[in-house]
Amino acid sequence: METTANSIPAFEQLFRQKLKLNNCKLKKKRQENNYEITTPSKDVFLMYWCEFPEINLIYQHIGVRTPQTGVYEKAIRSHINFCVSSIKDKPLS
Repeated sequence: METTANSIPAFEQLFRQKLKLNNCKLKKKRQENNYEITTPSKDVFLMYWCEFPEINLIYQHIGVRTPQTGVYEKAIRSHINFCVSSIKDKPLS
């Protein structure tokens, strides 16, 4: 997939919409291509990439990891894959 100026903003917009379905919040960090995802149960995940669309997601150990944390992590990873696939399939003009 060719990375263009439109692909990352399109990914971010679609990803924000998907996260809203799970009541999660996406916060862009100061460093480029770094984001913080906060779940309703206060779990924090860090998402980043060096070369888009190879996206990394890391659980930030702030509290106790519960079974619900795993559910959110699975949903977030699913949203990432869906959004990357959608951007790949969508012709950019």
